[in-house]
Amino acid sequence: MAKNGAVKTLLGLLLVIALLVGGAYALLYGVTHPPREKTQLDPADLLLRAEDVTFHAADGVLLSGWLVKGTPRAPVIVLCHDLGGSRSALLNSAVSLNRAGYALLVFDFRGHGLSMGSGGYLGVDEKSDILGAIAFLKSRSDVDGSRVGLWGIGMGAYAGTLAAIDSPEIVALALDSLYPDVTSQLERLVRARIPPPLSFVMPVLHQIYRPYLALRPPGNTSLSTSLGALSGRNVLLIVAIDSPERYNEEKALYAALPEGPQGGKSLLELKASVVTGLYAEDKKTYDQAIVRFFTTNLPKNGGAKPPAKKGLQVLER
Repeated sequence: MAKNGAVKTLLGLLLVIALLVGGAYALLYGVTHPPREKTQLDPADLLLRAEDVTFHAADGVLLSGWLVKGTPRAPVIVLCHDLGGSRSALLNSAVSLNRAGYALLVFDFRGHGLSMGSGGYLGVDEKSDILGAIAFLKSRSDVDGSRVGLWGIGMGAYAGTLAAIDSPEIVALALDSLYPDVTSQLERLVRARIPPPLSFVMPVLHQIYRPYLALRPPGNTSLSTSLGALSGRNVLLIVAIDSPERYNEEKALYAALPEGPQGGKSLLELKASVVTGLYAEDKKTYDQAIVRFFTTNLPKNGGAKPPAKKGLQVLER
C-alpha cells in the first residue's frame, strides 16, 4: 500500500511538472506566433504606385509584398514591420518616403500577413526574409539594388540589423525599438502576458527559455558584441523615453554602434515610438526624422554623401 501511494505521488508530481512545462511552452509559442494581421490596405488608396510581388527568403520561404515605384533607378528602402504586424501597418508612413523619390519594398515577414511560413523567432529567422528581399531587389533592373536603406520596427529592427551585418548592400538603417537579444525581448513579451499576482512564475519561465531557444539555432544572438560589423554604415536609432527599461537598453546599443569616416550614428529620442504609440505631432516629427535621415544618408543620385559627423541627438520630450 505504501509503495502504491509513493508511485501515485510520483506520477502526480510528474503530471504537475508536465502540465507546467507544457503550459509554459504553449505560452512561449503563443507569444512568438501571434495571429496573422488580416487587414490589407490598397496602396492605390494612398496614391502609391505599387506592384504586387513575391520572392523567396534566403532559406526558401515564399514571401509577399509590394514594390512601390520611385524615381527610376533610385535606391530602395525596405520597410520591416514588428512582430504581429504586417506590411499594411507601415503603408501610411511609407507615403513620405515615396514622395521623397524612393522606391519601397514593403513586405510581410514569414508567418505574417500573406507570406508563407510559420511565425517568428523574434528576428533571427526573419533575417533570412530580409536577405531574400535584398537578392530580389538586386535582380530588378528598375531599381538600384546595390544601395539599400532599411527601416525596421521592433522585430524588424532586430532582423534588419542581423541582415545588415551580412549584407553590405544595406548602407543606411533606421531602427525603432531595437532590442539587444532574443531572451530579453521574449521575457518582456511574456511578462506582459502574466498577471501581476502570477509574477512569481517568471523564474520558472527563465529556466525554460534556454532549451526553447536552443531548439532554434543559432540560439540567442546578442547584438552587443556584433554591432562593430556595421562600421561604414549610417544608423539612426529611435528611442522612446516612456519605458525606462527599453530606454536604457537602447542607449547601451547606441553606445556600441561604431562610428568612423565612412559612416555615422544618430539618436532620436521621442516620448513614444511606433511600438509604444505615436499620435498627431509626434507622428509627424517621427516621419520627418525618417525622411531627413534617408535623404542625407541614401542620396538618390548615388553621389557623394556629406562628410560624416558625430551623431546628433534630437530630443523631443
